Amino acid sequence: GKISPGTLLWKAGDISNNDFEFAPLDDVVMGGASFSNFDTATGKWKGRVTSANNGGFVGIRSTPLVDYDLSGCQGIEWTLAGKETDIRLKVVLRDSSEFNGISWSTSKDTTQSPAAVGSSFQSLVSLRIPFEKQIPTRFAKIVPDQPAFNSGSVKAFQLTYSKFEYDGALNPKFQPGDFDIQLLEIRSY
Repeated sequence: GKISPGTLLWKAGDISNNDFEFAPLDDVVMGGASFSNFDTATGKWKGRVTSANNGGFVGIRSTPLVDYDLSGCQGIEWTLAGKETDIRLKVVLRDSSEFNGISWSTSKDTTQSPAAVGSSFQSLVSLRIPFEKQIPTRFAKIVPDQPAFNSGSVKAFQLTYSKFEYDGALNPKFQPGDFDIQLLEIRSY
């Protein structure tokens, strides 16, 4: 059915209600040396990103594929917590079940908004991703002349931390080394 604005699409630890989970998709698939892991119970995504072996990205992608009709919504909002308060992430949506198909990408800088989360003081970050502003890409290259993103057929969600922006440009906020981010929830808006 059609999903309304404000619907919770995924929540850390809510295994019985989530239609999908996340699995790492790091540069090792292309010969790089970066690595990450994702804890479904807590939403913690952590690891190390490095430029070694021509690498430079870590990511998580939803699994299994879903078929969400978000055509009544303007976009999605990801809520994160963590120590990484000044990095640029790529939020990716897919409207095709093709594994290496078009990635509808939006680069977003994390913002500092200190708040108590659990028992530790962390930074809450809200990444609002309007469907109309997404960039069609494949392997960090812009793919021109694409039809509009099909919000009526959302298949997958992805979050990437990469040294690459688009078409060979570098992410000015990329810092190689350890990272630790907690994904709290994803909602439609």
